[in-house]
Amino acid sequence: MKKPTLFRIGAATAALSLSGLLAGAAPIKVVTSTPDLKDMVENICGDDVRVESLMTGTENHHAVPLKPTFLVALARCDVLVVNGLEYEHAFLPGALMSVNQQAIQRGASHYIDASQYIKPCEIPSKIDLSLGDLHPLGASHIHIEPGNGILMCKAIYEKMSALYADHAAVWKPRYEAYVRTLYATLQELRAYCQGTEGLKVVFYHPGWCYLTDRLGWDLVGYVEVRAGIEPTPTHLRQLIETIKGRGAKLLAIEACYSTRIPQYVARETGAKVIKIPHHVNALPGCSTYVDFCKTLTQSIADAGREVYGFPPPPAAPSAEAASQAAPSE
Repeated sequence: MKKPTLFRIGAATAALSLSGLLAGAAPIKVVTSTPDLKDMVENICGDDVRVESLMTGTENHHAVPLKPTFLVALARCDVLVVNGLEYEHAFLPGALMSVNQQAIQRGASHYIDASQYIKPCEIPSKIDLSLGDLHPLGASHIHIEPGNGILMCKAIYEKMSALYADHAAVWKPRYEAYVRTLYATLQELRAYCQGTEGLKVVFYHPGWCYLTDRLGWDLVGYVEVRAGIEPTPTHLRQLIETIKGRGAKLLAIEACYSTRIPQYVARETGAKVIKIPHHVNALPGCSTYVDFCKTLTQSIADAGREVYGFPPPPAAPSAEAASQAAPSE
């Protein structure tokens, strides 16, 4: 009966010894395309990395300008972590062409695509560049719900551990703990949204299928004609008729977009307009990925309860009940 305990103590001692040996090493320089990815990498790798995000989180990712600071960061980094599914199309390809860093080029050894394990939704049936700025590989906003976040962390952890095997023993418990946190967040949000199933919601920009599918919400439509294409008068008339016909009462508008057009649609339909975060740092209270997921999901659920008369969220379990329900080590 003592052998497993001794084994665990030995493994922990080895991990601590390895951590001590690595403490004097220079941190691994990681560049991420988004602040969501930055938070994930930092939670997984801790002090072994220094992470810089190209996006701040407030931008429209289809319109991020290629800044000279991007080139400096990319030229100096050891690893590049991207969202994938062409999310960074506006700024990253041009930046990578401008730096002499072969290891972080797309598909190269130190290029990590966080979308590796994601099954895309909203895949277009026809790809025609004349139609505008489509999501050619499907919805690229994969970070908007923590279930996908778990898969993104899996891709990051596996590749980082393969690149830096001498750190893997230290990163494994950090990764596992963070995944448990994300899973607990997902369960918490599912419980919070109980009673809102069927909530009808319109977003500004395409790509919200991951969140609505996860929570059983009804995605009525988008203000944009297609990803990155502003609405035409014809599209707005059709959208207004759709909202009226399906009884939708909620327009959730990403923080990077103006509410001018949504407010017009709201006046025509009687719907409520709310601002929602689309990234870490997009709105106050979203400084971490977990906080972002909670703020985003709870703000939509709360607005849905207000406009549709859904029941209030179930009472959260007490701390004592939560501790008793938590799995033992």
